[in-house]
Amino acid sequence: MAKKENKDLSVIGRELIEDALNAEVCQENLDFLSTIIREQLSAIMHLYMERDLRLLSKTCMQAGTAAYLCAETLSRFVPDGKRLDFAAAYEKAQKKSLAYLKTQFPIDLEE
Repeated sequence: MAKKENKDLSVIGRELIEDALNAEVCQENLDFLSTIIREQLSAIMHLYMERDLRLLSKTCMQAGTAAYLCAETLSRFVPDGKRLDFAAAYEKAQKKSLAYLKTQFPIDLEE
């Protein structure tokens, strides 16, 4: 190897020892570095997760408001003789909604 690279054997020996020590230092610091990287990623992702949670909260509030408005509309504007039982209608709507969310294909809304 010394002849091939045209270097003194002691120089090649020092380079090999230096490479081995560098590899050992990298291996020892791997846990330390991975902890730092994990903390930084967590800090960055925390901002996005908070934003998503705020949006989800607003969406849930809007969905609840829409459900209440539908119930209010049914109770105020549909004549008594044509009014369905709200609890049964709500339960049926929930089941259809859940079925729709679980499938990729449109479901029959006429049931």
